[in-house]
Amino acid sequence: MKKTAILFAVLLLTFNTIVISQTTQKPDSIQTVEKAKYLKEDLTKFLSKNVAYPNEAMRSNIQGDVVLSFTITKNGKLDSLTILKSPDFSFSTSTIVAFDRLYEQWSPSRINDRPVDKKYFIIIRFRIYINTQPPDNKSKTSVYIKKQKFEKALKLLNNAIKDNQYDFELFESRSQVKEILGDTEGSKQDQIASDNLNNEVMTVVDINAIGITRTVVVKEEIVVMPR
Repeated sequence: MKKTAILFAVLLLTFNTIVISQTTQKPDSIQTVEKAKYLKEDLTKFLSKNVAYPNEAMRSNIQGDVVLSFTITKNGKLDSLTILKSPDFSFSTSTIVAFDRLYEQWSPSRINDRPVDKKYFIIIRFRIYINTQPPDNKSKTSVYIKKQKFEKALKLLNNAIKDNQYDFELFESRSQVKEILGDTEGSKQDQIASDNLNNEVMTVVDINAIGITRTVVVKEEIVVMPR
C-alpha cells in the first residue's frame, strides 16, 4: 500500500512537471515577421516614376487597378510575377515595362529572423482627374477626428475604401473610428482587414493623369467679297 502511494505521488509529480513545462513554453503563434524589401531604392517612388499612364487609355478615359502577385524567395529573388487583374492591356504593358527595370536586389521576408519564400501583391491605381486634384482623404479624416466629427470621418472613410480597398491605413483608421462610435464588431473586422493587407500588399501606387478643360470661343466673321 505504501509502495502504491509513493508510486502515485511520483506519477503525479511527473505529470505536474510536464504540464508546467508545456504552459511556460513559448507558444508557436508568437512570431516576429519582417516584410521583404526592395534594396535599390524606395519601391513606391520607383514605380511612381517608371509606370506611365498610357496615352490611349487617357484619351479613352479608361481607369482602374492593376493587381500583381509575385514571390520574393528566401534568396532575395523576384519570382512568379503575374498580373491578376487589369482594366486594359495598355496598363499591363506599362506596368511590366517598369518591373523590367527593377534590379535583383531584395531582402527576403523573415519569420523569427529566418528567411522564407513569401508571396506579395502590388496594386497600381490608374486614375484620371479633370479640373481637380486627387482627394487627400487621410488628411481630411484626421481633421474630422481632431474636431470629434466622427460620423463625418466614417462617411469619408467609407467612400475612400470604396475607391481604394487595398490601403491598410484606411481600414485601420476606420477601425478606430468605429470603436469610438461603439461599433466593436465592425472595428474588429476592419482591424483584421488592415493587418491582412499590411502583411500581403507590398505597396499601393497611384498613377494619376490630371487634366484641365478649356473653353474656346470661336467668333464667326462675315467677309464681304467685292464683285
